[in-house]
Amino acid sequence: MKRAHVMGIEGVGMSALARLLRAEGVEVTGCDLAPGKRAKALGVPVWPGHDPAHLGEEDTLIVPTPIPLDHPEVLEARRRGMRILRRMELLAHLLAQKPSLGVTGTHGKTTTTGMLASILLEAGLDPWVLLGGELSLLPGNARFGLGPRLAEVDESDPLFQGVGVGVAVATNLEKEHVAPEGKRAPNYHESLEALLAAMAGFLRKAAVAVLPVQDPLLAEAAQGLNPLRFGEGGDLWAERVALFPTGSRFRLVYRGKALGEAELRVPGAHNVHNALAAALAALAFGVPEEAILRGLARFPGVGRRFERLGEVRGAWVVDDYAHHPTEVRATLSAAKLLGRRVRVLFQPHRLFRTLELWEDFAKALEGAEEVVVLPVYTAGERGEVSPEALSQRIAERLAASGKEARFLYPEEALAYAKATASPQDLWLALGAGDVTELARRLVHEG
Repeated sequence: MKRAHVMGIEGVGMSALARLLRAEGVEVTGCDLAPGKRAKALGVPVWPGHDPAHLGEEDTLIVPTPIPLDHPEVLEARRRGMRILRRMELLAHLLAQKPSLGVTGTHGKTTTTGMLASILLEAGLDPWVLLGGELSLLPGNARFGLGPRLAEVDESDPLFQGVGVGVAVATNLEKEHVAPEGKRAPNYHESLEALLAAMAGFLRKAAVAVLPVQDPLLAEAAQGLNPLRFGEGGDLWAERVALFPTGSRFRLVYRGKALGEAELRVPGAHNVHNALAAALAALAFGVPEEAILRGLARFPGVGRRFERLGEVRGAWVVDDYAHHPTEVRATLSAAKLLGRRVRVLFQPHRLFRTLELWEDFAKALEGAEEVVVLPVYTAGERGEVSPEALSQRIAERLAASGKEARFLYPEEALAYAKATASPQDLWLALGAGDVTELARRLVHEG
């Protein structure tokens, strides 16, 4: 591969791949429906939209999962005889070049990958890293290095089962990114059985699998394997856990031997879980214990994972990527440690997911003192229920349970949050869509 054209280059995963290809000497061009700061930061030619006319002298076309292979730009590349690679096919190819680690799971994979990156850096291993988020320890969402290769492997992409790594970490698994019955989409698994089969394929390709002690779906996917396990009753666990508003402290114990006191600068019990996953993967990879403890202590958190943006009228404004009921619960649990009144700007993400889980979202959001529900961020999906009506359901269910809740459009929500913020509040923006921009505006315009 000498010249590659990357479709959807603004996406966090695609931009990371483009950055790493450039570092390897590949000439990169790209296009995206909405090019933004990530694409611009790459310093390569990027066109708005998708069009066969974008193709020039490239020999390879990199295609993200949501784009169908009968797209005009893809068909033109095929007509020209270009090599066509899905993002997971390219990732599998890149990871095969060196000793590697891959992290997947429904929740926590970005943070766990970031923790592992911090550990490998602290060990002086000069890692190559691909991350599904921004980490201040890296040049954004990727790092080129000559050492081991570490990647976040997105389980929402059915092709992830084709990725082979030396150490495979699965943080957890839930029925997520599964298409509703009778519907198909390229970035959804056809069924829960298909998701389990894909996870089993990913785990079986690895030399070592690292899994939590308690996870029914992962246990089913890992049948016949002999994985390393983290959590109480496993190979690595945490003792004397103390949770604080901005982090935690615990003793790390490996097969009965105390490795030392671990400290985290990111809050919540869920991050202790993530740290155990990262630490056990690092041990399996042969990283010294001291580097593991230093790497965990150094980890600053990933962008949009309980990221404090600033204040508005004395209220803290925190942004978090939580877009599944389990993640919402974990984030609210961490938020409560701050001792402030937790008020939420919640933007559901994807129609199919919200249709399936709207009642679970309402239940999870009961952990907040107040919830403002925004219209669903559809990510291009279309359904029988409008984004507004679906979000209204969540707000109404919360109100019926006695919670202070309302449905508002983004500009209304911004005005309401500005007008009612007070020093005892924490305004928490939750969701994988553009609610993050609303949170940033709340800080800068408030």
